[in-house]
Amino acid sequence: MGHFNILYLPTDPPAARPLVSEVVRSSEELEVVTTVISTPGNANGDSSSKTVRATVESILGQARLKILLQNSAEDLETVWTALYWYFQYTNDAVIGVPKGKPIPERCVELVLESDAPNALPEFIAQLERLGLVDIQIQEGESVHLVFANVFWQLSPELFLSNLNAHRYLPVKPLRYTLSNGVIRHPKRPLPPPQQLPFYTRHCISDKVNSVFKLRPVGMSDLDLIHKWMNNPRVSEFWGEQGPIEHQKKFLETCLASKHSFTAIGSWNDLDADGNLTEWKDACFFDIYWVKEDHLARYASNVQDWDRGVHLLVGEDWARGRSTAWLDSIVHFMFLSDPRTQSVYLEPRVDNELFIRLLTRYGFYKVKDFAFPHKQAALMKLDRDYWKGCH
Repeated sequence: MGHFNILYLPTDPPAARPLVSEVVRSSEELEVVTTVISTPGNANGDSSSKTVRATVESILGQARLKILLQNSAEDLETVWTALYWYFQYTNDAVIGVPKGKPIPERCVELVLESDAPNALPEFIAQLERLGLVDIQIQEGESVHLVFANVFWQLSPELFLSNLNAHRYLPVKPLRYTLSNGVIRHPKRPLPPPQQLPFYTRHCISDKVNSVFKLRPVGMSDLDLIHKWMNNPRVSEFWGEQGPIEHQKKFLETCLASKHSFTAIGSWNDLDADGNLTEWKDACFFDIYWVKEDHLARYASNVQDWDRGVHLLVGEDWARGRSTAWLDSIVHFMFLSDPRTQSVYLEPRVDNELFIRLLTRYGFYKVKDFAFPHKQAALMKLDRDYWKGCH
């Protein structure tokens, strides 16, 4: 259990929820974690507040999450917020699994409580229709399970419609088009509006306690891109160093692309009291559809909605956060379209440090191959292997 007192919902700006957590061990086998996530009163002096009360019971490694509903339109938000707290801020790693034996998927049993129990079956059916709950029959009774990788793949906007500003839009009816007169592929959605953040998440680990966000690149970022591309560590692998006129042409090409868009990754560290400090730009991402990219000529069995990304860390102080931003960019690509089955990267073969990071995360090497401009390692992560956010 991490030490924190504020939960940040993935909105823009991040919505802060004061949090109180207490661990009670009533026996050697049973540990109960009671968490209250509250919304303070308004600025007019109203001291009233909304609360989300969630209780975790852990018995011999099996977790149950109890949530008290208010039988209101806010119940979906209550359930999502409690699950977000559970999967984001707690660690229920299975203990005692014999060496070499299967490790169960991370999941939690959802137990909903209400003063109007007759309304619960329809509410649970709604959660099942939304894809959140997996209803199973165990010993003749219905058990409602939520799996971590399923939770992270569902759009927060399904549950936080009044809060989420990132607009993970519903999947549109399928239409095909041609690029260059020969490449048949689905018609792509427009990229997010420039300067509007489209992804936000609180990343917390032993090394990082910061909110990460992604926003599209604009020409106003030219000086920043010029600085980063002329960093010797970056230019060694990107080869885009030179005068600012060179980066201007580079950005113009990126912004004119029909199959990709570029983004800036920024960090906002939390202070000792859990409050946000300031946003600092750190990373550059070029997110593309593989089908109409030149990579498709070198990869086999590319699916219509597979995505790839080129990336760099421009600021030296952010280099130790690699797992956190990799976790976030993969999450965005799987979250933004449920039809994306695989994510590709093609680092240079001698970028051994980055290839090891990708392998630890779950990517696997398909092959080494020769681009016209570099010898590359084709790295791939499949959705069905992705375990959700770390």
